[in-house]
Amino acid sequence: MKTKTFFLLLFLSLSSFSMFAQTDMKAEEAKVLSLLKQLRSKDENINREVVAIQFEKTLKTVLSKKESWNYRFPELRTYISVATSDDKKIRTFGWDSLTGGSWHALRSFIQFKFGDKIHVVSLQDEKPMDEEEGNNILADAVILEIYPFGKGYLFEAYGTYGSGHHHKVLAYFELNQEALVRKAIFENDEVVYVFKIARKYKFDLLVNPEKATITHSEFLLDADSGFFLPTGKKVVLTFDGKQFIKQLKNEKP
Repeated sequence: MKTKTFFLLLFLSLSSFSMFAQTDMKAEEAKVLSLLKQLRSKDENINREVVAIQFEKTLKTVLSKKESWNYRFPELRTYISVATSDDKKIRTFGWDSLTGGSWHALRSFIQFKFGDKIHVVSLQDEKPMDEEEGNNILADAVILEIYPFGKGYLFEAYGTYGSGHHHKVLAYFELNQEALVRKAIFENDEVVYVFKIARKYKFDLLVNPEKATITHSEFLLDADSGFFLPTGKKVVLTFDGKQFIKQLKNEKP
């Protein structure tokens, strides 16, 4: 009886420990969710810029924990975009801070594992990008899809600014031990591919890793209206072994 009692107590102790670990991640998720709900609330007394910074720091801290790697974040993913690579080596978290009115502040974290250590990096550069200098391509972007490609991954991200436009961004990364390296695989040694369209139009971007092609309708800036409008042509990017080369074809009537 004593032996049975001992093993029963041991089993209950291990079960309690397991439940505590699960509860702990739920508590960590609750912290992040609480800040996100503050950020999304209509309370005019909330300093959204401060809360946005708190949310980002808290999320990065939580995602850096070992226990977070196998946690699905079931509650959080109902509010933000969470994508996982097919090989389960990379996970992305993207969100809109909605810092006030119609102003969007889109951000994305990339989580990956090397050995026993969890790494969390931002898709965006550390310093704010200047749209006037053409460096806005990764600013305000939420990663929506991860495509396996070559030795790495193609990330598809969505972004939006004012002036009635939104945009899509494609960027290629490879895992190099403890670093996630962005590489130039687009024409003219560009590290990203981006195109803008007026918001009244929907994106028809199609990424086909097996055929190594990227296709979408062409949109060009119309000087009179100030909007990126369709030209009636299809953009086809074909990978030549080193980079994606751009071609134009007339769309089917």
